[in-house]
Amino acid sequence: MSTRDTRILADFTALCMYPECPICALVRRAELRTVQVYCAEGAGDELRRADIRASRGLCVHHGAILRDARDALAAAVTALDVITNLLRDLTAVQQAARWPKPRMKSPAPCPVCADMTRYNRAVCAGIAAWADDVAFQNVLATSHGICAPHFRHIANRSVLPDGFIEAQRTAWERVHAEVAEYIRKRDDRFKHEPDANEADAWRRAWFVITGSSASAADVP
Repeated sequence: MSTRDTRILADFTALCMYPECPICALVRRAELRTVQVYCAEGAGDELRRADIRASRGLCVHHGAILRDARDALAAAVTALDVITNLLRDLTAVQQAARWPKPRMKSPAPCPVCADMTRYNRAVCAGIAAWADDVAFQNVLATSHGICAPHFRHIANRSVLPDGFIEAQRTAWERVHAEVAEYIRKRDDRFKHEPDANEADAWRRAWFVITGSSASAADVP
């Protein structure tokens, strides 16, 4: 991605209308695309297969995406690779000396997680490049905001303009107020009042706190 990529602006803006963090939504879309491409090739990407063998599979999140990708052949070929190597690990444990206690080989990190870490960094850098754009700030202010893990990553690596920070504050304060209103209406004195925008505020608050992509909290 370039330093100031218009694709990032367009994608981020389009995703701001949804309740989750737009960066998380971009990452989830990239996760699905990564696994779909692998499946479309029938698990024929030998380098990717080697990475998955070295990691003894995928993490529970990305493994579930592969398992549920509706491509039984790619999932089966990959599973055969991984279980073959797990059986080799088991043989190594069985044949090892009894002392010190034998241990199974530690796997490499999930390769899709590694890809998403790099993608997270790239997207956050792309967002930071637009931080001083007034139109971008206005869109951010009307959204539910960037999740705390992603915003923390951006803030710790960039000197952010006041307008960007205030836009994020506006978004978070809106969620804060709606959660408070949701709680108020759980009181018997006010439960007759109809819920408005705050009905699912508690859910949106957790999107703010933790993000909604599995790798949001792990972006370094």
